[in-house]
Amino acid sequence: MSANPLVVATQDSTNWSTGLGLVEDAYQITTGIQNDSWVDVTLGGVGGALDLLSAALDPLGALVSWGVGWLMEHVKPLKEALDWLAGNADAVAAQAATWSNVSKFTDSARAEYASRLGSEVSGWFGASGDAYREHASAHLTALEGIATSSQGISYAVQGAGLLVGLVRGIVRDLIADFVATLAVRLPEWLAEEGLTLGLATPVVIGQVSSLVAKWVAKIEHFVRGLLNSLKRLSPMIDKLGEILTSLKNKLPRAAKAVDADPLAPKVPGDYTFNMVENPGPLADLGGTPAANYAGGRYDEVTLPENRVLFRAGDETNPLGQWFTTDPPDSVAHVRIDSAVKAQWVDPQTQLLTGVSDINTVYAVEIPAGTKVYPGPVGNMGGVYVGGGNQIFIPTPWEIRPKVKVVGSEPLP
Repeated sequence: MSANPLVVATQDSTNWSTGLGLVEDAYQITTGIQNDSWVDVTLGGVGGALDLLSAALDPLGALVSWGVGWLMEHVKPLKEALDWLAGNADAVAAQAATWSNVSKFTDSARAEYASRLGSEVSGWFGASGDAYREHASAHLTALEGIATSSQGISYAVQGAGLLVGLVRGIVRDLIADFVATLAVRLPEWLAEEGLTLGLATPVVIGQVSSLVAKWVAKIEHFVRGLLNSLKRLSPMIDKLGEILTSLKNKLPRAAKAVDADPLAPKVPGDYTFNMVENPGPLADLGGTPAANYAGGRYDEVTLPENRVLFRAGDETNPLGQWFTTDPPDSVAHVRIDSAVKAQWVDPQTQLLTGVSDINTVYAVEIPAGTKVYPGPVGNMGGVYVGGGNQIFIPTPWEIRPKVKVVGSEPLP
């Protein structure tokens, strides 16, 4: 680190949204709005209070009490400037709060979804689990962007309202200053003309109009700054609107990508059957296949069309009752993710009841209309961790029309 106090250290500009495309755009625009980067330099910055928008302010009303109401027509540009800047502070505050609520609700939903994803899906293995996490990540990113964009619009609505209120307060003060100046000069002008209050002459009207023009120029300076500011803010809001639309459109696509496959893994609470509350049809089958699912959780799905599934076994027997949606890449993959033991021992007698030789993966076409049972693989102890996604098909060799073995490859 340099010892020179004049040298500014490099600041890392990387933040949570860097590289996330639309979300990063939303973050940058929202930060720009919040930092008043859109405010014209003539106005300094957003400040004051929204109630300046709707306060009943009329400094020009004093003219009537002076008995020179006939001058109101000639100071009309000042009154129009004040009226043009009037608004409904409550409506602006409500709109800003609404967008802020949308942002908070979306961010809360994102946080809850992320929490469930971390606690309930982290143990899923295999290509299906990875695909689910990838799509879930897309959901989280879209929700983050929507929350950020909504908050940006909230800042913009409130900031614009505050800025208009600020300029209205400036204009009000300028008009009050004009009235104070007029209060001093008007009696002098009328006296010079030998007139009494309430009588108008072209000379007095000309002097008042000249004074009005001077104050209009002052007011114009601030109104122009306001218009320039709003002109800069408008495309920022438009861009946030475009980002919101794009992110909103991404959510259904991401959801369909996850939900389109009825055999895809789910979070635990979304399965139809479980061993505690609703054991389902597999609980009564021989060999209790329901016990091979984590928590006995599974669904019953009727295939809407022919579907190729994958089964690991030996080179002599392509058919069995357990399948996966994705082909395994190794014998170890099958042993760990699908919890397929090399040997099966009866827990009561400790006698060997079977072996599971694995050296080949088969691609098997299952006909439409077949009932299949997808769910998470249960832990079988030791290295047979499970956590992958499996599909049980009772006696597929008896299905008519027949299932077809459409391919095979040796497994390393």
